[in-house]
Amino acid sequence: MLSDLPQQIVFGLGLGAIYALVAIGFSLTYRTMGLLSFVHPQYVMLGSVFGYTALVTLGLPLWAGVVPVGVATGVAALLIDQLGLRPIRRRGGLEIALILATVGWGIVLVEAVRQDWAYGPSALSLRGGARPPFTLLGVQVRWDTLATLGTAALLVGGLSVFLRRTRIGRAVRAVGESRETAALMGINAEAMFAVSAGVSGLLGGVAGLLVGWLFSAGIATGAIGVKALAAAVVGGFGSLPGALAGGLLVGVFDNVVGVDVSATWRDAIVFGLIIGVLLVRPSGLFRRRAA
Repeated sequence: MLSDLPQQIVFGLGLGAIYALVAIGFSLTYRTMGLLSFVHPQYVMLGSVFGYTALVTLGLPLWAGVVPVGVATGVAALLIDQLGLRPIRRRGGLEIALILATVGWGIVLVEAVRQDWAYGPSALSLRGGARPPFTLLGVQVRWDTLATLGTAALLVGGLSVFLRRTRIGRAVRAVGESRETAALMGINAEAMFAVSAGVSGLLGGVAGLLVGWLFSAGIATGAIGVKALAAAVVGGFGSLPGALAGGLLVGVFDNVVGVDVSATWRDAIVFGLIIGVLLVRPSGLFRRRAA
């Protein structure tokens, strides 16, 4: 009921934080490489199944699994970029060739995870038991929602510091602004592409771990990447702050619609709103117009 709206908003923010992590990865890849990467949703899937290995097979707690799962997924993303995309870039391949390559790598990852010798096609549970929620200002807050928001806040804050305060981060931003100008300044664009791919994979992997913790892990987890891509577009594709804001907005709206309006028509209503926003503001809600 709408009387539970504050509680649905709180949980929606947790879901939106996951969307935001994936959306930031989409936007970072696009901003740096100029590439819409369709393999990125499968990094969420990888993060979820790597999370199963970390939390269930190895018995790590959630907080201890964040770093190894994120690093493992980041390494996988780095290898795919360097082995599966860089040769196409070096040979001057068209953008459509790179996009199709990301689609192909996404299919390869799904089929690899689907095999019985890997994780199998069934959904996997990462949770052992849930702590009871606590009440804050009359609203019940789940501990996993708080953990999700805290993890996302730390990652986004760390990424912001990395991009603004470190030499490599500033080089990544420079390549995103103008690859030619960055090259004249002695910046190796391919190295920055590799950094961008690794960071995007890390964000997607941690998002997958959180999805697996909140819901379930497995090959279906990558489907969350579609809404995350929509969130990135709503926020202003290529804008990292816009991806963050778009993820939170879509997460809240998605949860409120699913609980208070219609679970059956949830996706149709959410994407209908997204289409409506883009019809009014095609560049996204938070994307500044170029002068």
